[in-house]
Amino acid sequence: MHTRPDSSPPAIETTLDRALIGLAPPGLLSGCRRIQVGDEQFLLPAERASIATREHRARDASGAGRRIAHELLQRLGWADLAVTRGRMGDPVWPADVVGSIAHDDELAVAAVARIDAVRSVGVDIEPVLPLPTDLRPIVITPQDRLGDLDSDIGGRILFAAKEAAYKASFPLDGLVLGFEDIAVDFKSGEAVTSFGRRLTVRFSVSARILALAYTA
Repeated sequence: MHTRPDSSPPAIETTLDRALIGLAPPGLLSGCRRIQVGDEQFLLPAERASIATREHRARDASGAGRRIAHELLQRLGWADLAVTRGRMGDPVWPADVVGSIAHDDELAVAAVARIDAVRSVGVDIEPVLPLPTDLRPIVITPQDRLGDLDSDIGGRILFAAKEAAYKASFPLDGLVLGFEDIAVDFKSGEAVTSFGRRLTVRFSVSARILALAYTA
């Protein structure tokens, strides 16, 4: 889904929309939007009050992500529901709904589902670039299994997968995790936290790296 009014969305948004659809299990809705100046206007009053930063670009990114979330929620039957920011920076979803929002410098993505379709979900978006050298020993642990992925781009995919897995596990367990607390096996498509939470992990590489983690 796109949130732009024109009939010909940019190719990158179309590509990422399709990639998200390909990653999503049944019942999960998703979307992508290019962050634009003025997207802060899409924040509902409660959302605006919950986001402390006054930096315009950050608020535009939050507005873009919530614009997607609002449209997805409307497709599920809920209109004008606020998705505020929690004390840990996590989105607070309405009862009976699970979701996740992510953005980079240019694009925002979101995924939303009814809780009877998906128990929890996390999404992340990253550039198609090697993981910085100084981050590799922090992100990549002996428990991780990259499969056929090379260590350069594989490290960045792993970073995205662990970010998504954390976002999916936090609403269920309420536990703050480091990269060392999440083991990802790309061959089996599973992430396991140090507390035993198991999550399905999927990813795609196109205009961006997209990672999705969920438990049904």
